[in-house]
Amino acid sequence: MAANATPMMEKASAGVREIFSALSSSEARYFDEERFSEAEIRKALGDTLTDRKIDAMKRLLAAVSVGRDASPLFPDVVKNVSFPSLELKKLIYIYLVQYAENNRDLALLSINSFQKDLSDRSQLVRASALRAMASIKVLEVIQLVMVAVKTASNDSSPYVRKTAAQCMTKVFAVDPDQFLELRGLLLRLMSDHEVQVVGSAVMAFHHIV
Repeated sequence: MAANATPMMEKASAGVREIFSALSSSEARYFDEERFSEAEIRKALGDTLTDRKIDAMKRLLAAVSVGRDASPLFPDVVKNVSFPSLELKKLIYIYLVQYAENNRDLALLSINSFQKDLSDRSQLVRASALRAMASIKVLEVIQLVMVAVKTASNDSSPYVRKTAAQCMTKVFAVDPDQFLELRGLLLRLMSDHEVQVVGSAVMAFHHIV
């Protein structure tokens, strides 16, 4: 199956490529269509064991990558975003972004889930949530994304501030009208005391101007 994944990867959209990258070559079994069971995935997502949830998400993302409609499982997926496992969160984020772009209601539900993680104690979770939130290319939620980016640009973690700078190019791509505010945020980040933040801010600044 791994060999079959190669041509699919070449034709895949950015969102689907992210799904492929989340599954290693040793996990080709997840792409076995005959083993896909919506009922089993729903049951595993409701399990108390994190490993079972992760396994279920990998099966779900593999199904999405080959064109299966997994939107009926959205409620079962989104309720797991509060679990502390970063690996599980990242898989859930990929799923949420994939469906949020094509459904305004799901986009709003996804944003709500991301917002909770933006205040997580872990800088990795905060950065991952921001990155996922900014990946939703839906104009109706851009103001909420802007609030998150502004907050993250003042985060105590340089990693989160760096991520905020990188996400500003995504915001600009969806809504160029945010240029002046983004420009101001980036100019401030270019004066940050952390080199990694300054570097990302400079790159983002040149991208939007």
